Amino acid sequence: MNSDAEIRWRQIFENYEKAYKELNKYKDRIFETDLEKAGYIHYFEIALEFAAKVMIAYLDAKGKPIEDPRKAVMELARLGLIQNKRTWFRAQNRKKLPLYLHKNEKLFDELILDIHNTYLPELETFWERLNEIR
Repeated sequence: MNSDAEIRWRQIFENYEKAYKELNKYKDRIFETDLEKAGYIHYFEIALEFAAKVMIAYLDAKGKPIEDPRKAVMELARLGLIQNKRTWFRAQNRKKLPLYLHKNEKLFDELILDIHNTYLPELETFWERLNEIR
């Protein structure tokens, strides 16, 4: 076990934890403006980015270096650290969706519902499972 790699994934996990908790703090809020919606979506993007970094760093620390986030998701699903790999794949595929929000206001609401109902529970499960072994 490489202690530097162990320290690294735990440090990245702390950043993920902060981003996840910030996102979770606003999950029940009703957003009235596009700016509030965009801010919530941005918190999601940050949490998702840190989650991907944690996945890769965790696997590296466990002697399974994987650079591709999709392969990391599959391995973590096999290890039982994530619940639904299809949700993670969908979230990764939709990462660039916010670039198009200015063209379609319905996308704001659709993405917020997806974050709340689909992605946030998966981010929470991931946080809980890694927090148990941290």
